Amino acid sequence: MSASLGPHDFVITGGEFIGRQNVRVHQANGPSGINILLEASTPEAAVDAGERDYDPRCYPGTREQYIKDVTSWATTNDNNQLPIYWMKGPAGVGKSAIAQTCAKAMKDSGHLGAAFFFSVNGRRNDHTRFFPTLAYQLATTLPDYRKIVGSRIYNDKTLLTKTMSTQFKSLIVEPLQELREKGREVRRRPIFIDGLDECESQDAQVEILKLIAASAQAKSTPFCWAIFSRPEPQITSTFALVHISSLCCIVYLPISHNNDKDIELYLRTGFENMLQRRNMVLSSPWPTEEDISKLIDAAAGLFAYAATVLCFIDKHSYAGFRETLQAVLDVIAKPGFHSLPIFSNLDSLYTLILQRVPDDILRPIKVLLCWMTLSGQEGQDLNVVALCNLFGISETTFKSIYHYLQAVVAYQEPSQSIGELVPLVDLAQPFYHQGSLFEPSVSLRYQLLEIHGTLTFLHKSFLEFLRDSTRSSTFFPHTAEIVMELWDCQLQQQVDRASGYVIQGPRLELAPGTASSSTLLSWPHGNLLLLLKKLHHRKFLIAERLIDGLSWSAHSHEYTQTMEGTTFRCLSPEEFEEFDWAEFQADVKGAENAGIIKAFHPRTPSIIASITNLYSQHKPGEHHGLYKLGCGENSVVWYWEYNTKKRYFHQFRTVDYDRAMRIYKAEKFKMWIESWVPPS
Repeated sequence: MSASLGPHDFVITGGEFIGRQNVRVHQANGPSGINILLEASTPEAAVDAGERDYDPRCYPGTREQYIKDVTSWATTNDNNQLPIYWMKGPAGVGKSAIAQTCAKAMKDSGHLGAAFFFSVNGRRNDHTRFFPTLAYQLATTLPDYRKIVGSRIYNDKTLLTKTMSTQFKSLIVEPLQELREKGREVRRRPIFIDGLDECESQDAQVEILKLIAASAQAKSTPFCWAIFSRPEPQITSTFALVHISSLCCIVYLPISHNNDKDIELYLRTGFENMLQRRNMVLSSPWPTEEDISKLIDAAAGLFAYAATVLCFIDKHSYAGFRETLQAVLDVIAKPGFHSLPIFSNLDSLYTLILQRVPDDILRPIKVLLCWMTLSGQEGQDLNVVALCNLFGISETTFKSIYHYLQAVVAYQEPSQSIGELVPLVDLAQPFYHQGSLFEPSVSLRYQLLEIHGTLTFLHKSFLEFLRDSTRSSTFFPHTAEIVMELWDCQLQQQVDRASGYVIQGPRLELAPGTASSSTLLSWPHGNLLLLLKKLHHRKFLIAERLIDGLSWSAHSHEYTQTMEGTTFRCLSPEEFEEFDWAEFQADVKGAENAGIIKAFHPRTPSIIASITNLYSQHKPGEHHGLYKLGCGENSVVWYWEYNTKKRYFHQFRTVDYDRAMRIYKAEKFKMWIESWVPPS
């Protein structure tokens, strides 16, 4: 993992085309503790979240015994019942559908405590939001608990930035103990955790299990815990620990032809619904009994296969039904199909879906999939407006892309009303041209992006297919050619957008000849290294300040402080553990060789600074560098500092080096909290 050095930190696409009016303003005394908790949580991970409307659930009449077993365990009054239930199984067998169906039943009956559905999509893989999310959901149903938690957070906002063990203790265990001491004990409730293996940090997966097990053993909470995941090594080995295994009921959900009857019902009902939605009554059965039999056999116990087939066919009009189904059946009929490993059947279906993409949009699809599958990006909110503006993809092209990929990705229509957002935003204007009452913030930026909808993978198996070149073959999106085109696209868009603005004091204004922000969109071309040299880093730094405001933000990988003319960043403790020093050094060296950065000293000509390499002399375990990023008036100063003894990586970019360095030296161990105020 290398620290970011390129200009993608300054992407300003998101604020160009958004804004609305008449929205809520925070009270003068600031947000309540519960509102702060909501900000730190992941609402889209809840069982009934609108963002998860397309997530799988069991068809009526399928998986009945599994559902009965889980719900009976969750609602029993037997004090001898084991407090942890782990359903494990490989990808595609229907674990998430069972989890969703059971959790929804518990919600409807009033038994549910909370639920967190992990996913590689959006923020649902962020372990730092796990316990705040559970706490927020509990607070919505337990008024007395809500008062205690809200007061705790209001009095100490740093609770939400502390370790998971501290969060669990402070937000869940201790408030419940306080209620018990007051004679208001909470009854036994199930908490559902689906897709634990999709949590981005394997260490966090293990820690979550150990915290839950320790609580169950000590009976410090009244909860029972239902966990659904793949049997990944780190999860399996944790459940195998003696003090944990004795607390668990473990159920294996296999890939098996024993699922054939459920898959048959699922397919038949799915095809019937296709026709009913189009008000079609056919004179002869479609699909035929033979067709259904072939699909069941090809699914080989994988619900993911059956679900993808239905999505693939359903995107067509009836005129295309027969042709598309026949294309699937033709793949099944190929010699050797049934002798391949089970997941090869799913790979063949994914390949067929991509083969049917027209040549004129195949290239932008590969660029888009390359970005979506980059390490780290699969865990980000994939906002449609940001993606389109980032790579110069028009709305028409995006709709065409989605038409051909809707069997494997989901476009979530905007679900959040602007009335739920924050202060006085005018959608017709970019961030830089909002009214005087507009209060920029990092959270507002992401809220506004989400009102344009998000793009997510329907199933993790498609992500894994794309990432493995032996499986995706010619559709592998990470070839050198596609990766280079991806960065060319992104950087050219930034160059074009920057050229449309000029610096006017602390603000950006449209450049002469630029009619409006919308005219800056285009499909990019160009050379990566030349573009990097041309980028106007000073404009991007100003844009970052205007978009994020004078503010603090915390993400799973870093903390950020933004002030006038300067942005400070610090890797989170978890990300520091993944930091690849050798890779970072290579990146810096490569950027120097390409002329993207130059060694800088405020009182030494750059040619001498480069020769003497003044900022390369380091003590053991201590490293730092000072560079000019960009050229001439386009440039900013970039400083980074890496310390293996004190275990931190800090960096800042600034237009005022002397002031930024003075503040950094005095505050570098104090500035990474929300309440920090820069000295004057």
